This record gives sequence, structure tokens and C-alpha cells, in this order.
Amino acid sequence: MRAAHPSGRMPPSGRDWLNLGSTPAAGGAAATGRFAANPWADRLRQGAGRARSSLSTHWQPALAARIAPLRSAAERVGGRIGAHPVAREASDRWQRTAEAASRLPWGRLSLAALLLTTGLVLAILAWCAATLPSLADRPPAASPVTIQAQDGESLALRGDVRGRPLAPGDIAPVMKRAVVAAQDPWFEDVRPLDAVGIGSVARGAFRETVGAGLREGSARLTQLLVRQNLLSGERGFVPAVQEAMLVLWLEARASKDAILTRFLNTASFGPDLVGLDAAARRLLGKEARDLSAAEAALLAGLTLPPHDLRADRDLDAARARGRRVLDGMVMTGALTRTQADEAGRALANLAPPGATPVTRSGLPDLTAAAARDRLGDGFREATLRTSLDRSLQGMAEKAVDRRLDANGRRRSTRAALVALGPDGAVLAAVSTGSPLAADEAGRASAQASLRRILRDGRPVFDRLRAPPLSPAALRMRAYGLLAALARPPEGDGQPGARDGFYVAASGDMTVGVWFTGEDDRTPDGSAGDAPEAIWQDFAAQVAKARPAPPEPPVRENPREAARDAAAREAAAGPRGPWQTPEGKAAAQPLLRGTARVIDTGRLRIDGQTIRLVGVEGQGGRVAREFRQYLRKREVECDPTGETDVYRCRAGVQDLSEVVLFNGAAKAVPNAPPDLQAAEASAKARQAGIWQN
Repeated sequence: MRAAHPSGRMPPSGRDWLNLGSTPAAGGAAATGRFAANPWADRLRQGAGRARSSLSTHWQPALAARIAPLRSAAERVGGRIGAHPVAREASDRWQRTAEAASRLPWGRLSLAALLLTTGLVLAILAWCAATLPSLADRPPAASPVTIQAQDGESLALRGDVRGRPLAPGDIAPVMKRAVVAAQDPWFEDVRPLDAVGIGSVARGAFRETVGAGLREGSARLTQLLVRQNLLSGERGFVPAVQEAMLVLWLEARASKDAILTRFLNTASFGPDLVGLDAAARRLLGKEARDLSAAEAALLAGLTLPPHDLRADRDLDAARARGRRVLDGMVMTGALTRTQADEAGRALANLAPPGATPVTRSGLPDLTAAAARDRLGDGFREATLRTSLDRSLQGMAEKAVDRRLDANGRRRSTRAALVALGPDGAVLAAVSTGSPLAADEAGRASAQASLRRILRDGRPVFDRLRAPPLSPAALRMRAYGLLAALARPPEGDGQPGARDGFYVAASGDMTVGVWFTGEDDRTPDGSAGDAPEAIWQDFAAQVAKARPAPPEPPVRENPREAARDAAAREAAAGPRGPWQTPEGKAAAQPLLRGTARVIDTGRLRIDGQTIRLVGVEGQGGRVAREFRQYLRKREVECDPTGETDVYRCRAGVQDLSEVVLFNGAAKAVPNAPPDLQAAEASAKARQAGIWQN
């Protein structure tokens, strides 16, 4: 045991201990420890004592003398303010308020606030519950839109179609497994509705996006069913509360099979197909119970966002999604790898019956979009007549198919062809890649291609042929359309490099071709002569099917030559500044002869003055231009039932449409819709009397 140091401290090499039994040192501080005999500590304590003594002796009286006037001034100002009536009144009110608050029963107030908050929450929940959407199956509804070629043959069917509700037994089991693999692989896992489960559902309802599944604590497929199909995607406080209510109710009361069946009955399988029944019937021509694994994967992929794919238009992108669904089915154990590979081979050759080169070009969708404003809402059925020529379409498809066959039909090889009329309307369109986009060129071509609209059997629009575009404008329009068709489709990992384009005139048409294919590339990376070869093939088919008219014989007799020239001039149509609208089939007239123009609304034929239907005639310059348009051409007129009112034609051109289309007159208030459309076109172009 170590001996203690004489000073009461442990030796320097040992640990210092506080000696609680020693006598305190002078000054009231313990004189033990390491600092007890330190002279510097004594000097610091003595300096601090002298500073305190000096402050209390010298500085405090000086500071007090200087602060005393300020304190007196503050007391005087405070006294004056306190003596003011307003200040006294405020002080009295504050004292009364404080006394009243001290007498309040704070416990009762807290209880009342709690009850009020609880009642408000219950009222909000009651309101949300009372306004919940009906869970009953909605009846099937349809408003089909038929898109036709210029000869009336149907090209595509569009419009909102809702399938009939299916029972769980009416759906193929492989379809259920496919949609589970696509939407929620953890759907079959049990989710306890405890405090954590309810909290996760409520938290997910207030999120903008639906969680990925069980790993985020959300019932994804049930939440998608409620948010997208029952609440129509509405967002806000009330829809979020309603979403949480419906998800909890379905998870607690409905079976997994019932939730899955309701999802398939209300899911969107594209822009205008709702329900598995409608998708299976329209896209595949089959019942939902007869679907194969490849067909189920194709339809399940259409339910994934974004919901803008059409299976008959975006076929490559739909197949790519189907392959992703098959991989998900392997992950969930619904299919083995061998079964998935077999279904993938079947998927590569699967195409909906309505998937044609016309639908894949996207032209029907563009024309339907162009007619949407004129169709409005609430119609039962509609028909759109377009400018597409089916004979030219067949020639274009043959030209493209021949080149693709020569190239081996590789996945990296794609081609497109568009044929435009003089007014920019699409006469033929073929695409093996992406569809036409709704960009400036696509919208303009759709407007020019739209010819007639029927709503519930009644005509609401008869498009006149637009004025011809310049060759440069037609070439730019063709290049714009080809650029949209050259976009790599969704899921394509092999975008083409230096695609080949070729645009040139063929007769009165402007034909553009795009091609990309590895086998046809030249050493510099271009597409070679493939685009021009497709163009030559198409032009040769058109020349063979539509030969040029023979040259007229040369007449030695000047009188016969003049007569033939007059006949050719009458057949060729008008000359001069006026434009010619689209012609219509002529009926047998009751009046026929050479017309003399009185004004743009009245003619004189064989001594009889007649009025053009729907036209309020004008004189002056426009009447002279109308006279130049007609010259000595023969006019045919049919009566309309009104006195002296006729519908007249020069060749196949309706004279009322010609006059209004060129802005040479105004339409009467009760003019037919096609004549009102002609006047609207003239106003939009500021033609004739509508010039500023």
C-alpha cells in the first residue's frame, strides 16, 4: 500500500483523490485537490475580487447617475400613455378578459373541442360514404365510329365500347394469371387489416401514384381497380378518402377472385375498349373463356399504363408488352420457361383481325380526331368517309411487301409509303413501323382526307376538295408524314441509322417512301436504292392500272379541230382564278343548256330565270368571275320544290358549292349543311367577298 503524501495529496505518479475529511481553506473554497496550492489560481481569485470591488465602488454609481434621467423620462411617458382614455380602456378590457378566462371551465372547453373535431371528421366520412360511386356493374354502352374509304368500304371501327360483365367462371384462368403478373405479382399474398395495414392503405390513397405492391404495403390491384375504374382517376381530398374506404371494404369483404374479376370487367384495354369481354371480342374475335396464353399476355399488356396503345394499330408495341407479361408469369410461377417461350413464338405471329396496313398507318385515328369536334357527344353511331383509295392502297401494300420479302422480313427492316393527292389528302398509306403522329403534318393530312361525316344517319359535314397545294408544300407534307412513320416503335432496341427517304411526283400524286434495313445499306451507311425501288414499283402499278388517256386525233379541218377543242375544254372544267370543290354524282336534270349569268345567285337558261339553291347572289366583280368560270359550258339543273329554285351542275361540279366555296356569294340562313360548310371554308380562307 502506497504512503500518503505529506500535503494530503497522492504522489504525482498516482491518481488524485478528493480528501473529504480535510479542513476547508481560507476564502470558503476547498484547499484540497491539484489546484489548492497553485499560485496562479490564487492570483486569479484575487484579481476577480479586486474587479468586483472596483465595479461596485466606482462604476455602479456612475452608471446609476446616467440611467436615472432616462428612467425618469420613461416613467413620465409611460404615465402619460397609461393616463390616456384609450390605454385605460384597453387595460380594463384586458383585465376583464383575464378574469373571465380564469373563470372558464377549461376541461369542458377541451371536451367540447374534441367532440366538435370528432363530429366534423364523422360528417366528412359520412359525406364521402354517401357519395361513393355505385359498385354495380355498368350496362354495356357503345358509340361506334366507322371509318370508310372513298368508295364506302369499311376500313376500321373506332368509338367507346363497353363489354358485358363476366362471371369469374367466364374468364380463362390463364387470363387471370396474366393480369396478376402484369399489375400486382403480390396480389395473392395475405394483407392483414390491422393498424399498420389500414394506415398503409390510407397513406397510399393520398399519393399521386399507386404503389408497386406488397413491398410498399399497398394492395396495388385493388387500389388500381378503385382509383382508375371506379373513381375514374379523380384526385382530391374527397376522392382520396373514398378510395381508402373502397379499398378497405373490398379487401375485407370481397374475395381475391371477385376483386380480380371486377378489375377485368372494368379495365381499359386501349383508348376506347372497356372490359375484357369487349377486348376479347373486338380484338381477337373470341370469348374470354377461350383465350390462350399468348392472347392473354397481349390483352394484359394493354392494361398497363399508358393506356394509349391500340392492338390493331400499335401491334409491335403491344407484342413487346405481351413479352414482358410472359416474363412476369414465369416469375410468379404461372408458366414455366418452356411454356413462356412457346407462347412468345405464338405471340410473334398473333395479330388482331382488324390489324391492316391502313390501321397500322394510324390514318383512321387521325381522321376520327379531326371529326371529333363536329361529331360532338351523345351520338349512337357515326360514319366517316375518307379520301383513301383502296385500289391505290392495294398497290402500295404490294410494293412494300415485295421489298420486305426480298429483304427476308427481318425485324430490323421496316418501310412506309404515303401517296398524297393534289390537295394533300392521303390516298394510300402503308406502315410497318410506327403510326402517323398527331403533329402538324398529320393533323393537316387528316383534315384534307376527311370527306363526309354522318351522325346517327344524318350528314353533318360534306368536305369540299381543298385547293391544290404547291409541289414544294406537298413534298414537305410527305416528308413530315414519313418522319412520323420512321419513329422506332415501343420496345424496339434496334433503331435504324441513316434511314432512306425518297419523295417524287407520280402523275397528279406525290408519293413518299421510307425504308430502313441492314442488308440494303451501302458502305457509307445509307439505305441504298430501296426507297426509290419501292417508289418505282408503285408508280409502275399505277401506270398499268390507270393508263394515260390517248392523244386526240389531229384534225385537218379547222372547223372540226375547233369543235374538238371546245369539247375538250368543256370536259376539262373551268379556267381562271376559281377553285373547284369535290364533285358528286350527277342525276338526270330537268333543265339543260348554256347558262347566262345574271349574278352569282341567278342564271338564265333557255329563256327561264332560275335561282341557285342556298345562294344569296352578288353582282359586280364576282359575277364577272362566275361568268368567266362558266363561259359556254352546258349546265344541268334539278328542281328543289321551291319556285324557280334549282340545284345546278356544270359537269360534276355543284354550282352552289362552287359559288360559296370561292366567296362569290353568301349562303341563305336555311342553306343545306354542305353549302354552309362551303361558305365557312371561304370565310376561313378569306376568299372573294370575305377578303379583309
